Amino acid sequence: MSITHKFKTNKLIDVRIGKYDWKVEARVLNLWRGFSRTGEAFKGFNLLLLDSKRARMHAFVPGMIADEYEQKIQVGKIYYIKNFTVKKYRTEDKFRCVRNENQIILNDDTILEPLEENEASIERCWFDLYELGDLRPLSKQSTYLTDVIGVIEEHDPIGKIRNVNGVIQSQIKFKITDGSKSVQVTFWDEFDEYFTEMLKKETVYPVILIIGSARVTLWREEVILKNVGATTFYINCNHRSVVEIRKMIAQNMFSKNKLANGGKRCATIYMVKDIKNLGDDFIESHILCQVKLTKFQQLKTWCHPICTSCYERVHVLNNEETCSFCKRVVPYADKKFEVYITANDETGSMVLILEDREVRTVGYNY
Repeated sequence: MSITHKFKTNKLIDVRIGKYDWKVEARVLNLWRGFSRTGEAFKGFNLLLLDSKRARMHAFVPGMIADEYEQKIQVGKIYYIKNFTVKKYRTEDKFRCVRNENQIILNDDTILEPLEENEASIERCWFDLYELGDLRPLSKQSTYLTDVIGVIEEHDPIGKIRNVNGVIQSQIKFKITDGSKSVQVTFWDEFDEYFTEMLKKETVYPVILIIGSARVTLWREEVILKNVGATTFYINCNHRSVVEIRKMIAQNMFSKNKLANGGKRCATIYMVKDIKNLGDDFIESHILCQVKLTKFQQLKTWCHPICTSCYERVHVLNNEETCSFCKRVVPYADKKFEVYITANDETGSMVLILEDREVRTVGYNY
């Protein structure tokens, strides 16, 4: 009998301070170590965990038990983890890979046992993706790292530079784009060498890249993504956002958006009355307006279920949520926001449709 049948487990979203006998099932997404100022790796190491509810949490394995537990852990595998403490982050704790106030600390009493794939339904990867156009404010903080996605636009070979300490370092520079915005990426040393080797093996082009836990920096007013210890990358992985971008490329939407906007925002601010008079030439164009959001439209629901494979809408058929595109039942469909809202300025009013990312952004700001 498997462990999961013996015990009821907790979800990572419920894990908090004040209890010790937690029991969770989680996939290890990443394992990494921090480094001292002299470049020496710490003995203790970090883990990024993901559970069946798509909640992620950071865990730390102290140096005194690091050797024992590192032999047991393999990145990508699922584990049953029991008996650990929970600790709040300190204010000075920087470069956190998840936006969570708590972290897990393993100890001598922690039980860690591997599970088979059929014993827990946990996705192989999950991200909190940010739009490339939203990265600039994140360069002004060092508390959190950021997940991004984009198509590799430019790819220079590995280069060598001498840093301020006179040490020779290798680096690779390239750009990723989401069709309307391009951002510079710089990977360093062993990380860039590993990335380059994996890129050489890829046969599907254009390459869609997800960077997990990247550091957002600013150099001469240009946003640059860099790798730190917690950073990972996924090339053409099986993720909903990769599927969506691949669809855009196949429908010639991606290059069209890029050529039409050149990665830059429109400089003209339109009034509502002018927007209503725009012709067909402005269909799918990006424009700017300054309006006040005044009223939500009264709809039955503000979100709709989508398929976890093809990300099309699902519908109820014979009392089951079914994807008409995949022709399959979707028992745990994802949810995407779609909100209709009235907006106005001094020249008139109009209805805006806020989709998933916009709704989450507005909700976060308010």
